[in-house]
Amino acid sequence: MTPQSTFTPTKRTIRRIHELLRGIYGSRQPTPRDALDGLILIVLSQATNDINCDRAFQSLKKQFPTWDDVLDATDEEVADAIRSGGLANQKAKRVRQLLAEIKADRGSLDLSWMRDASATECEVYLQKFHGVGPKTIACVLVFFLNKPAFPVDTHVHRVTKRLGWIRPQAGADEAHKVLRELVPDDCKLDLHVNLISHGRAICRAAGNGGPKCGACPIRRHCAFGKSVKLSKEEVAMQRQTTFHGTDFFVTLE
Repeated sequence: MTPQSTFTPTKRTIRRIHELLRGIYGSRQPTPRDALDGLILIVLSQATNDINCDRAFQSLKKQFPTWDDVLDATDEEVADAIRSGGLANQKAKRVRQLLAEIKADRGSLDLSWMRDASATECEVYLQKFHGVGPKTIACVLVFFLNKPAFPVDTHVHRVTKRLGWIRPQAGADEAHKVLRELVPDDCKLDLHVNLISHGRAICRAAGNGGPKCGACPIRRHCAFGKSVKLSKEEVAMQRQTTFHGTDFFVTLE
């Protein structure tokens, strides 16, 4: 099997990988929260790190206690409140545009109905809004509504390509469609978060040091990993890697 090979893993294989990564990076049990909070938070998370995104969100909520307050404010006022998150002017405009679209559609900014709706109903509804794509929708579902969804960020995309689960040429939309059906619902949350952690620690991008296949606990299940030839010295050195978990959207209150 070459690094570019793809195959459809069995549910048993996916669960085994899920168990191995969960044993290293941990497990989570999120508390369902407000869907609109989640939607805006994810908009603020773009092109910034977790800490700055959290600061921007908390500052926004402090300055404008309700989403109607944000809608009634100006783009400049909102941008000032979220300055710590970067790209403040663009994000302020996007946030207020999204709020306006939701209010025009429903007559209010209350999305509490999503808690009792199915994942499919929530997805269909959120798809109506400009700029709300598969990754954003999946993050709202899995992190804020505790519904089955599998967001594909840059780390998940890279790791699943190397595993051989998606085509090397697959874009984000295709990856979301394939992985949504492939990954069992009860594995989706932890596997998503743990693949991010694994992508940061071990299965790194070529421009960020490259993968440490010698330290990879799921190498035997990986199309790319099985094709890589390493010396004993390289394996020993790579196994000194320290593993850390990722919990941002899960732990934020």
